[in-house]
Amino acid sequence: MRVQAVAALLLSAEALASVTIRKTDRGPTGYEVDFRYRNATAKRVLIGGGIQPFTDQFHTTGTSYRFNGRYDPHDYKPGDFYVSNPSPQLPAEPAYKWPYEMKKSEGDFWTYTSPLPSGIYSFAYLVDCNYAPNCSIDTGHLVIDPELPPFQNVRGDQVASSFQVPFDARFQSSPELNTNFDYALNTPDPILHRGTVKTANYTSPGSIHPAPDVHDFAIYLPAEYGRVPGKKYPILYLSHGAGGNGADWENLGRMSHIMDNLIRLGHIPPTVVVSPSFYNLDASGGRLIYGNKSHSVPVPPMHFVRENFQKYLFPWVEEHYEVCQNASCRAFAGLSMGGVLTYEMFVNATDTFDYYGMFSPATNPPYINATSVAANPGLMQKGIMVAYGLYDFVFPQARELQTALDAVGIRYINRVTPFGSHYWNTWQDELWWFGVKVLWKGLPFGVTTGR
Repeated sequence: MRVQAVAALLLSAEALASVTIRKTDRGPTGYEVDFRYRNATAKRVLIGGGIQPFTDQFHTTGTSYRFNGRYDPHDYKPGDFYVSNPSPQLPAEPAYKWPYEMKKSEGDFWTYTSPLPSGIYSFAYLVDCNYAPNCSIDTGHLVIDPELPPFQNVRGDQVASSFQVPFDARFQSSPELNTNFDYALNTPDPILHRGTVKTANYTSPGSIHPAPDVHDFAIYLPAEYGRVPGKKYPILYLSHGAGGNGADWENLGRMSHIMDNLIRLGHIPPTVVVSPSFYNLDASGGRLIYGNKSHSVPVPPMHFVRENFQKYLFPWVEEHYEVCQNASCRAFAGLSMGGVLTYEMFVNATDTFDYYGMFSPATNPPYINATSVAANPGLMQKGIMVAYGLYDFVFPQARELQTALDAVGIRYINRVTPFGSHYWNTWQDELWWFGVKVLWKGLPFGVTTGR
């Protein structure tokens, strides 16, 4: 799949699906995306599993936008953006029509064409089913694009494919909001600036997947890695959230592209990234339940994950890769429950890392206080970012965390993503600014850090 100036992608007779991004040089966005999917028996096909309708700053809040601003992308206006939303159609709003509905065409193909603005979009085909969590891969009601497979370590770990649409300032620029996500596009030079990303497995007791005592992670190696004999590289550990896994950051967030561009533009030196999975750790002493009753996810307690990573993951990575082993060139960041894990690392593995990124942290009291700092003065010397979306459901929790940091005088960089909800466009934005403003910057932070 690639961006094309014209609709030049021809589907072979045997191909099952395609996604084509066309530069149109016309409104509303300057680009159109063509979806094409072959299914002879389907009665209805929706595109869901991540892709969302649009809203704007004037028709959404931190709690809902369902009734006031769920716009068809054909009606896009500059400054529109998408926020996370649970369902294509809810019982409370029977009149609402999900915009991404495919039409049956010749040869058992289903098609859909729409303008889309800059961004990374995850999606799956929903066959005779209108809500992705209720659509099973096993029954064929949820189908991942076979021509655009997800990045994953274990088959079934990812239930969506993804693609990216570039920015066109002529049609997408807004005086109210910057929604340019081109920092996550592939770098122009694949030799000098394009790193590699792959999956790896390490051993530690208690794993339940992909095999007993085997855990998985994704690893990004910058383009320079292996070209300078004996060089040790800074390392960022980047955690997923509840219900996710180590492939999420690459498959849904294009982490490797973001890192390539941070390095290419000189914001950070070449840096290794490890995205571990904690969903498959057997806590042996219980698991907390994250989410509502119908969509609950078992999650190991974060102190258990921290102890496991310290004992097994970190030493394994340092043994097998040329990475730095000093706190000054080690960082930990994560989203949602991964933000909770980051806070756990900050408080209880303080000397392991000098930089911490808490993205949409779903933290809860008790927080650190003056007594904590007196017992662990290293807390005052770290480079911290607390980031969340303006429409993020963890907004109150993140503010409570910031209040606790303020109360003890800890300086940190703050980012409130102006279009952000609890979703991937928010976390992509936060990873980018974490690299630009925080990662490997001088410590301790002062009032001009990040200016």
